[in-house]
Amino acid sequence: MKDDKIAWVQCAKGLTICLVVYGHAMYGVNTAVGLNPTFFDYCNDFFNIFRMPLFFFVSGIFAARSIARPTNQFINRTVLHFVYIYIVWCVIQYSFRMMTGSVANHEIDPYAILYIAYQPINVLWFVYVLLAFFLITRLLRPVPYFIVLPLAGALAVTPMDTGSYSLDHFCGTYVFFLMGYYGSGVILEQAKRFRPIHAAVLVPLFSAVTLAVIYADLRQVPMIWLTCAIFGIFAMATLCICLSELRLDGVFRYMGSYSLPIFVSHTIATAGTRVILSKLGLGDQPGLLLVGSTLGGVFLPILLAETCDRLKFPWLFRKPDWFTISPSAGDPSADNPSAGPQDTNRRLADSSAQP
Repeated sequence: MKDDKIAWVQCAKGLTICLVVYGHAMYGVNTAVGLNPTFFDYCNDFFNIFRMPLFFFVSGIFAARSIARPTNQFINRTVLHFVYIYIVWCVIQYSFRMMTGSVANHEIDPYAILYIAYQPINVLWFVYVLLAFFLITRLLRPVPYFIVLPLAGALAVTPMDTGSYSLDHFCGTYVFFLMGYYGSGVILEQAKRFRPIHAAVLVPLFSAVTLAVIYADLRQVPMIWLTCAIFGIFAMATLCICLSELRLDGVFRYMGSYSLPIFVSHTIATAGTRVILSKLGLGDQPGLLLVGSTLGGVFLPILLAETCDRLKFPWLFRKPDWFTISPSAGDPSADNPSAGPQDTNRRLADSSAQP
């Protein structure tokens, strides 16, 4: 598959990851110094409706090839990839939060590291849930899509309060991953038909409808939330398709290629940037703190990933060759560690979506 056919997917990942960073930066600034309540509530509610649904949707689009691999390859190249990243970054996040407890907005449970098998630390729930998506979707391959997809939709609109953050998010977002997984062929084909006029209509319409839903306090109604989330997915996907067609997607596409480093480390980067800016005298400027911590949360992880590559130490974001159960028959990378692409795609989370 040529890069120009998937440019909009990378653009969508970049847009999503920027919104995720912005959301956490906004939470941090609001907790530390306070933001305008109306601004905070509307921004938070608006972006929450579609950012993770969009991310899981585009992740599902390229999941089919990985899920269809022979069992040995699937375990070594997909399952262990997620497991390695999850363990490494749970330890890093836990260590960082233990060391900075006195200046952090929220202290971490000292025993949290003992619970990571079922209770992810901080933003690592996304890796945990994405691994579950791949495993369960592989197990459900014999079941027809017209049974699985409606059941996942029903799960999404069923109120969940299990006490497990990751389980609640799994139930609420699995349907979006499946939409991308089952519809990938049609989605990639139909994407060629969209033009800028479609984005010019869909994005403002989605924004108006969603803001009206938030104003009417209806976003907690499950079917309304699901409808808005699906509308948001297609509106933002259309926007990204058109940005790619117009060659205006460069920044978002670049960020999308670093989606894993940004996702797993941005909370450290945003918090650190916010604290430093506050020490420099910007503690009474919430707007500047928000912009600065968002930029820090996006670009510091990219700098970290690039630095690790230049120092020949890529294992913060890439599974090392020794972290393998057994060599995969027919897998060229098992016999030749240098086989396969050496660009950013092998290093990043996109290797799960574009293996």
